[in-house]
Amino acid sequence: MTTNDQPLGEEYVKLALAIEQHLPGYVDSYFGPDAWMTQAKDAGKPSLQELTRRTVQLATDLSQANGLDAQRKDFLNWQVNAMQMSLRLLAGEKISLAEEAQGLYDIQPKWKDESNFEEAHQEWDQALPAGGSLPERLQAWRRSLEIPVEKVQEVLPVIVNKLRELTRQRFGLPEGEDFSLQFVSDKPWSAYNWYLGGYRSRIDFNTDLPIKVSALADLIAHEGYPGHHTELSIKEQKLIRERQFQEHVLTLLNSPSCVIAEGIATSALETVLTDAEREEWYREEILPKAGMAHIDAKRMIQISRASQKLDGLVGNAAFMLHDQNKSEAEIIQYLQKYGLMTEKEAQKSIRFISDGIDRSYIFTYHMGYDLLAELFAQGNREAYFKRLLEEPVTPHQIREWIKDQD
Repeated sequence: MTTNDQPLGEEYVKLALAIEQHLPGYVDSYFGPDAWMTQAKDAGKPSLQELTRRTVQLATDLSQANGLDAQRKDFLNWQVNAMQMSLRLLAGEKISLAEEAQGLYDIQPKWKDESNFEEAHQEWDQALPAGGSLPERLQAWRRSLEIPVEKVQEVLPVIVNKLRELTRQRFGLPEGEDFSLQFVSDKPWSAYNWYLGGYRSRIDFNTDLPIKVSALADLIAHEGYPGHHTELSIKEQKLIRERQFQEHVLTLLNSPSCVIAEGIATSALETVLTDAEREEWYREEILPKAGMAHIDAKRMIQISRASQKLDGLVGNAAFMLHDQNKSEAEIIQYLQKYGLMTEKEAQKSIRFISDGIDRSYIFTYHMGYDLLAELFAQGNREAYFKRLLEEPVTPHQIREWIKDQD
């Protein structure tokens, strides 16, 4: 048994780096000792049997580490459990998408009833400008929000500065934190935060699909303030530098912590701004700065809120692709019917859920949001949000917090 808690965190990191050799992209960010990364690369691909043995041993050591901080122990237990599922998948074991998500993320995704998507259609119908069919009106509205990259580059500093200040006031930020912005193409996602360590990130914006002015504040909140960049910067400060929790020198894509990360990111903007404040900000500053003062900010917020009822739609598409063996044409038709997507938008969604790393990850977005919404309903939203930014948390821990409040 490992008697010192530091080797537990170190073995967890080295195991993750070893699994990464079989599953590129598994480690989303790493800013630990260079020697550990070099060692993993030089070792190549350990056998899956050896990796399985090591995860079982680490799980055993954790169970016997009675002096380990309880919350840290809970975090590591669930993360190691997810490692074991990743190894089962790598070994070729046939596992349903729901069972995969349960093992990787400690969530239980289910088919989302289409009545939810039809409610979005009804709300869109009421909020959109009149004229033509609902799909035509929605696409016309979306086209009216498209903003060229040159204008995006002018508007983003305004958004970044405001959200950074709101985040600093409410949750604090490490001294010297910052991120850069970059425009990329040929990616399955719309934006991505690459955490570099040292309180620094690079946020990539994908230009494959037109960028909409209505999405800019959401994207910066999600990827930056108070979303991914904020969480990882604060956790580096609180958990690594202050408490020496070595396991946090990396982030794993296929693990329960992702549910919390995406829950934080998807609820980030509404945590620092009410809909009314967001509407006023767009009307008074963002839209004029973008040269789009003619856009109705109130309508924009209403349509955006209605769109949230589509949460779970792409999860349904993942079930269709991986469990039901539906064709790409059938899935595109489904996404177009219920999401009113263009064919290109539908193809982009299918590309995301076709990737082995991402196929069940899709559930972390809306299930993370829903889990945290249930938590926030129990009490002080800002106090809970601050804890989520600072502490090692898994869905299991959140459910315990909710239970304690009942």
